[in-house]
Formats: sequence, structure tokens, C-alpha cells
Amino acid sequence: MPKVERHFDISEWSDYVREQGSSEQRSEMLSHLESGCLKCQKTSDLLKKFMRVCTRETTLDFPEGLERPIRAYFALHKRERIPTLKQILASLIYDSLNAPQPVGVRSGHQISRHVLFEAGDYSVDLRFEHEKGSANMVLVGQIANKKEPEELLADMPVILVAGSREVTRSLSNSFGEFQMEYTPQADLHLRVPLEAKGQELEVVLDSRGND
Repeated sequence: MPKVERHFDISEWSDYVREQGSSEQRSEMLSHLESGCLKCQKTSDLLKKFMRVCTRETTLDFPEGLERPIRAYFALHKRERIPTLKQILASLIYDSLNAPQPVGVRSGHQISRHVLFEAGDYSVDLRFEHEKGSANMVLVGQIANKKEPEELLADMPVILVAGSREVTRSLSNSFGEFQMEYTPQADLHLRVPLEAKGQELEVVLDSRGND
């Protein structure tokens, strides 16, 4: 029976060009290249070029003022990891709609709602602002660690989704604060990935937060 030659994935080729992995595997991969596999040769060559570019860039000196906004941009636009993080559903602790409203608030031009959620060790403080006559809602929030208040919660993506569709996202500042504007719709909830802890906070926004 003819021997079936093994094919290697891109992570193995990445180890190969960086001279990592066992000597036995590297020898096997070299033999595979020498056999004339054009697909794997192309992958190997591409990764070698990429490694050379990365090596050159480590010698570049970037101004301090550029580094943080660049990191923040990629943190804001990156997608969630697979497999998904362990979800922690937040519980509603306070809702201003259940508290008496001061005189004149309901007749003003701006409708406000303040809610507070807790999810594990974290609190999520949200304020909804809706200008009468506007189709959009403004959401201002803050995430804090109740157990470790000194934890820095900067540059965390805060994602607003409707069902499984992303509506918009924001990025927290050094105080864990964020802001976003969106069009009210059904089945809205916030997701806050805490990748370092393998968790994702989820806050379900009921219809009263969408009106």
C-alpha cells in the first residue's frame, strides 16, 4: 500500500521558519519541501518574508504618542476569539425608571434613564440619553471591578449587538468609560470581552432602554 505523505498546517510552517519545534519534525518538513510540494514551498517562502519584515520593524523607533492610538485602533476593530469566552450574564441592580422622577423631568426635551448591572466581580453603569425628535439613542457607560477597583480597564472593546448582528462598538478609556450612539431596535445587548480572564460580560437591554 503506498505511503500517504503528511501535509503540514501554517502554524507548523511558522515554527519551521523560526527554527522551532523538534529536530525530527523539522527534518520531516525539509524532506517534504525537497519532494517538490509547490503549495508548501509557497507557504514557507511567504512566512520567511514575513519574518524578515518583522525583524526589521523591531529596530524602528516609534514616537510614544503614536503607540497607544495604534494599539487602541486594533483593539477596537479586532473580532472575538474562537472558541468563545465564558459568558457571564449581568443582573439588574438599579433602574431609574422604577424610582420617582423629579418634577419637570418628564416634560423636558431630553429623556434619560440610568441603570446599574452587576456581572461577577464587575459592575456596568449605563445612562441612556434620548433627545426628543431624534431617531438615535446615546449610551454612556462605565465598567468597574468591584473586587479589585484598581484594575485598569482601558482599551476594552464594548460591543452592542442586536441578536447576533453587531450594531456598533466603542472602546473604554483609562477609567473604564465608553460612549456610543445607535438606532433603537429589538433584542439589544452589550458584550464586553475580558480575554485576560477568559470571560465575556453580557448585558441584556430591555425595550425600555431602546425607546
